[in-house]
Amino acid sequence: MREFYPSDFRDPAAVAARAAARAYPEARRAKVAAMLRKQAERFELLDVSHESLARFERPNSIAVVAGQQPGLFGGPLYTLYKALTAISFARELERVSGVPAVAIFWIASDDHDFEEVRRAFLNDGVAEPAAVEYPTDLLPRGVSVSRITFGPAVEAVVRGAESFLPISEYREDLLARLRQAYTPGRGWAEAFARFLGRIAAAEGAIVFDASDEEAKEIAMPVFEREIALRGKSSEVARERGEELSSRGYHAQIARAGNELNLFYHGREREAVRVAGAGFRLATSNQELTESKLLALIRNHPADVSPGVLLRPLMQDHLFPTAAYVGGPAEVAYWAQVHALYPLFEAEPPAVVPRAGATLLEAKVSKVLERFRLEWPDLAGDVEVVIGKALRGLLPEDFPTLFERERGVIRDAFGRIENAVLGFDPSLQSAVETSANRTKHDAEALEKKLMQVWKRRQEESVQQIRRARGHLLPHGGLQERSISLLGYAARYGPGIVGRLRASLGAPGSHVLVPLGGDTG
Repeated sequence: MREFYPSDFRDPAAVAARAAARAYPEARRAKVAAMLRKQAERFELLDVSHESLARFERPNSIAVVAGQQPGLFGGPLYTLYKALTAISFARELERVSGVPAVAIFWIASDDHDFEEVRRAFLNDGVAEPAAVEYPTDLLPRGVSVSRITFGPAVEAVVRGAESFLPISEYREDLLARLRQAYTPGRGWAEAFARFLGRIAAAEGAIVFDASDEEAKEIAMPVFEREIALRGKSSEVARERGEELSSRGYHAQIARAGNELNLFYHGREREAVRVAGAGFRLATSNQELTESKLLALIRNHPADVSPGVLLRPLMQDHLFPTAAYVGGPAEVAYWAQVHALYPLFEAEPPAVVPRAGATLLEAKVSKVLERFRLEWPDLAGDVEVVIGKALRGLLPEDFPTLFERERGVIRDAFGRIENAVLGFDPSLQSAVETSANRTKHDAEALEKKLMQVWKRRQEESVQQIRRARGHLLPHGGLQERSISLLGYAARYGPGIVGRLRASLGAPGSHVLVPLGGDTG
């Protein structure tokens, strides 16, 4: 795969050297730095961003970029893991090269997939996590997240999250920060920046909202070049996808070759297609000449955004990017993204797989120990896991045991009855009374044992199900769905530093035991 990924992230010194050698005009750096400062001020992040901003402003600094859509209440845990991986990788680049490096957390606010961002999952002690959702019917269709402002309903959504948070010394401070960020009248992306963005900024990242009109004005040469190429970028991506498929790999991004990797944001977000000598908007079917399309985006830069293939080119125009940190799907689609760089006369950054983690709380660890389970065991069929765990823990089958022993007791009393009646037939009543009492006592004991056994079975089943809900909710990795909120409420703000210190090398997945106070 080396030909599809020309820069090896495992050689950080070479990654830094390649980035430092790329042209990045100081005039552009000054414009971008000013834009980033304005955003930090708007999101009230200057107090935790000043050192990172100063590092970016240094003439030779380079950047490590990671990004994600602005999920409700910060999105799933892997969003944070992306940011922390970028921060750690930037520090490693600086350590080995001496070149100042800073992490950029890119808020992909021009995305319009609300099903992906409108809910947060929290563990509340039941078998599967509970979803807290912003109502679908309150979200306008076809527009990007950046154009959504929260209404009064967000207060009820915050109260919904509050109902699932454990009582702790950190709970009220967390809720205060949540309410301050997610309040009526505030934009969706801004709320994300104020909540999760503050966490990332405090750890060393610069938070960047990609819908910023000033940023798009700076990146205008990328959009203009994409228009001039008239679908050529999609064509080379399609060809690269076909090459990947022919060699047994999967092409992540399908392209016909007649579309731009641009979206125009008018009344709604629309893809732009090549149509004859001009272009056509995919939803409204409005036809535009090249000059008209250029005039629209030049006059209102906020109304254009890059598609998935063009976003890296916008990123590398705005920032002196040494590396991009992505999840598995992102890393895979970069095999096609790289094909676009020659068209823009640009050099691609290194692609770094984010680190991952599964958080193991003490109460869950005890369940695993009791049933002699490893956490990956829970990824299989939960009924099979439960059956195996119970067989290994519980005693033999009591119904079979008592049925067998009842026969032994009957035989024993038969022998006793024959011996006693042979000695004195008048003792028959006493023998029968004793036999019935023994039978009754055995049945009572069996009933009590079966009640205890059943209760223990039910408790054990629930414990295993709850453990699975914590570690592999809905059968998937914890990081793919669970929110940071519950952990932040239980363990305090120190949980983020612990995660940063515990994450493994890029691409690794580690088990992080949590026990005691981390605040």
